[in-house]
Amino acid sequence: MTAAPVQLGGGLTVSPLGFGGMALTPVYGDVDPAEAEKIVRQFFGKGTKPTSADAMTAGPGPKAAGEGATPSIVVDRVAVNKTEQALAGIVIGFKAGTVIGEPATFPLAVADTMASGYTYPTGYLFDTLRGEGLVYVVDAQNVPGRSKDLPGTFMVYAGCDPKNVNKVVDLILLNIAREQGTDRDVNTDWFKRSKELIVVAEAMENETPAAQAQQAALDELYGLGYDWHRTFADKIRAVPLADVRNIARERLNACVVTISTPAPELVKVEKGRREYKSFPPVDLTPRGVQHDTH
Repeated sequence: MTAAPVQLGGGLTVSPLGFGGMALTPVYGDVDPAEAEKIVRQFFGKGTKPTSADAMTAGPGPKAAGEGATPSIVVDRVAVNKTEQALAGIVIGFKAGTVIGEPATFPLAVADTMASGYTYPTGYLFDTLRGEGLVYVVDAQNVPGRSKDLPGTFMVYAGCDPKNVNKVVDLILLNIAREQGTDRDVNTDWFKRSKELIVVAEAMENETPAAQAQQAALDELYGLGYDWHRTFADKIRAVPLADVRNIARERLNACVVTISTPAPELVKVEKGRREYKSFPPVDLTPRGVQHDTH
């Protein structure tokens, strides 16, 4: 768990963090190193050193389709739960086997942003589903696991009127499969803008010494190294479109669909393989909205 960053005066900001018997105290700010070490030892001197994690090791994932293969997604299972709520909830989990800090983190972040934005909503899913008035909320997230033995998932969730469930699921799967498609399918301009969205959002979220200290603590705790985020922007900018396409083919090609709805009888989503030989154009700046970051 992470405690709130602590201001100890003299420009010193620390972010004490502990988890599983480990303790970390990164220090950020305009301080004298010797004085900072003295203060940290005084107030946060007890704790154990973190051990290295399985970060940078890819988790298990489905085998990628060959070059030029038709974009496809296999729905392995559909689970429907009846609720008493008026809103229908949809969660689609992909068998991505993601792990904190693995090399796939960067193309997955770009794929996530192209689909649903980064810290604020945009992208294929938001602009299509919200643009058509089909959902109240929709977002995609890479939720990495702690290690290759405990991998995570890439997921999409949405809230909608129960009568729209089938169309919402269809459009979610289509727009995730879109990332396996051609340059024209994904819109290369949007690919470039998505990378800049990530870089700008990360910079804004880590402007203060307190935010930098907390980020460094988490990165160190997960075995990435306290300075892992220093190269994050460069690695995002270096992601080629081919890597996004390949990661979509490898990690985003099989899923489980779960639906909680007051009207389960309306759900017609079926298991099986879906192939997408073409994709309709998607308007990524509807009604004059500008998503550029410069």
